[in-house]
Amino acid sequence: MPNRVMISRDSKPIPCEECGLPTLHVARLVSGDGTLLGQTMVCTACRRHRSETEPVGAP
Repeated sequence: MPNRVMISRDSKPIPCEECGLPTLHVARLVSGDGTLLGQTMVCTACRRHRSETEPVGAP
């Protein structure tokens, strides 16, 4: 199973510096076997926008 990005249901979103929307969350990076790899910030609005406009592997 691949690594996953998991956003807690209790995460309180904050404004994103990129898009300005209150959709930035702290997320956990979890390996396929459930091991915590670390944490990162994830903007759910920016991620959705990028996946709609940029092909995979675009520079």
